[in-house]
Amino acid sequence: MHERQRRAEGHVRRRCWRMLAPKWAHEPLGGAGAALRGGRFNPPGAPALYMSEEFSTAVAEYEQELGFRPGTLCAYDVESASMIDFGDIRTRKALGVSDGLLRSPWKHVAFVEKRTPPTWALAERLISMGVDGVRVPSAIAAGFNLVFWGWNRGSSTQTRPWTRLAICPAINPRGGPEFYSRRVSAWPTSPARLE
Repeated sequence: MHERQRRAEGHVRRRCWRMLAPKWAHEPLGGAGAALRGGRFNPPGAPALYMSEEFSTAVAEYEQELGFRPGTLCAYDVESASMIDFGDIRTRKALGVSDGLLRSPWKHVAFVEKRTPPTWALAERLISMGVDGVRVPSAIAAGFNLVFWGWNRGSSTQTRPWTRLAICPAINPRGGPEFYSRRVSAWPTSPARLE
């Protein structure tokens, strides 16, 4: 591991937020939606999991230039020992990353100019260094986003959807219901007691 990476890499453990489009609501940890056309920090074909530290940032990121559209706001518990925090100016300096690079117009560069956006090149560099993800300032709204290229299987980054429901039915696109066990600690024992 390079000395500059060792100084910049950090640990995160927190609740994060993500909006799911109806098409991907059945797969809250998939990353396939971002792989279709790419995202600010992933080229097409490369799965990535985008989350926000605040729910308002997650909604703004989801709507972007499209405006209001249906979606599901989900909370996630995230823990990672392999994150680079670009919210920290010293980290950006140590890795030679400017604020302008992080906010570059990646869609215009990729789809109009037909060039590789600098954020894709940055992501490839960090992935080759063994980094699971980044914490970056949102280019759309106030707040920060977390972008993961490695999560859950074989990774030091663990993410899981969070809900207080005991049994949460989900639709299996291959047919038949699936049920996921979740925490129940704060919910009343009877739905009739809900106000």
